Amino acid sequence: MSKMFDEKKLGALKKYLSSHVLSTEVESEIDRLPKHAIIGLGQGGGRIAAELSRFDFPTFLFNSSKSDLDEHKGLIPDEKRIFTPNNVHINIEGTAKDAKLGYEIAVSNKKAYQEVALNKEILESDFVWLTVSLGGGTGNGALKVAIDTFSLVLKKVKPLLNNKVPLGIICSLPSTSEKGSAFRQNALAGMAMIQSAIAESKIGSVLVIDNEKINRYYETIYDKNSRTLIDARTYSNIFVASSLLDIFTVPLLPGRSVIDKAELLDILSTPGYLNVTRFNEQAENSNDVNYSYIVKQLFEQNEILASYDTNKLSNAIIGGTSIIYPKEKKLSPKIADEVFEKASELLNTKIHNAVSEISNIKNLTIYGMAVLPHPPLRIQQLREELDQWRELEKQQEEARKQAASSAELSEFDDFFKVDTTPKQTVDLNNLNFDDIFGENENEKKPKAPSVNFDELDF
Repeated sequence: MSKMFDEKKLGALKKYLSSHVLSTEVESEIDRLPKHAIIGLGQGGGRIAAELSRFDFPTFLFNSSKSDLDEHKGLIPDEKRIFTPNNVHINIEGTAKDAKLGYEIAVSNKKAYQEVALNKEILESDFVWLTVSLGGGTGNGALKVAIDTFSLVLKKVKPLLNNKVPLGIICSLPSTSEKGSAFRQNALAGMAMIQSAIAESKIGSVLVIDNEKINRYYETIYDKNSRTLIDARTYSNIFVASSLLDIFTVPLLPGRSVIDKAELLDILSTPGYLNVTRFNEQAENSNDVNYSYIVKQLFEQNEILASYDTNKLSNAIIGGTSIIYPKEKKLSPKIADEVFEKASELLNTKIHNAVSEISNIKNLTIYGMAVLPHPPLRIQQLREELDQWRELEKQQEEARKQAASSAELSEFDDFFKVDTTPKQTVDLNNLNFDDIFGENENEKKPKAPSVNFDELDF
């Protein structure tokens, strides 16, 4: 196990790490690993951030729910789990998927975001990631405040080549199992804001997780027994964390050609949508593989991350490939050239390329990275689902009204109304009990109390 990682802290993530990440080559160069900082927004974003925090990346969480923050007590220190109180509805935590309320809460707590943006660990990082679930209210609502705050600071303090900003986003889109128009409305509004930030070069790349694809893929790899050990969302967060660490460690690998830190940051800080893919093959069979076909599949298919229009891959803004193979198995230079040439042809843009040999691994692995200008295909599906849910919810509201009117209880409509009919008033001070009851010589006449009924508020 590399000295970088605490085996207990890794938890279930340990078995998903690629072999090269735990290699002696990476361990010996771990001090050169690009420094990443993580900002988790809301419940879903906090869970993504928590998995990345297992690599000891500085991680801060923002949430309007203390319960959601406390979920990560064992991983993230108290001072980095930041509670943003609801100053609109006092003593009410969370937003119940109301992204507009989430935005109001974030604005009223903007100083907390500013303080973290100026934190030493943020300023010393090479790259900062904002993590968020776009279907929610707290994190999605806070995203604009976080983007504007961190982008402003990083532009001034840590500008990269070509004035790129070392700020990226990892976000998830709701699945069909998340019912209602609110999830879809939140997600589309969040994506519109992200698209605007991309156009204005406020941010770098955006890694999009498709929860709908996760659900389908999860069903194919887990049986009913193993499913109790790890749920689909946790698997997704683990997959994303391990995939990112795979490419974060590429600059540490020796080889005939390398992707250095500046080139990796060049890819990550490019405004657009980041696609990261991986292909594995047994080294013994590596010379028999059709690499032109593999590279095409590499960029066109993805099991968990969002899918993109494959007809528009040639519009890619920047890309990268990394070939990692066992040290004892010599890789033909022809194969490396074929991978690079096919990727360049497919993406039709600048490609950063690495070819590395690693000890103690068995498989040949190829990583593909591409930053695309167009949003994922799931966005159009969410638009269609939103229209469907709005129509359904309209029908449900009409059905509720009809159910109320058909209950035939209208005769009780006035049951709890106040009777405003004028009534005869009685002055108790002048009340003569003798006139009412007759005089009783055997009893002492009681003195009537003085009562001011105006003191009672109905």
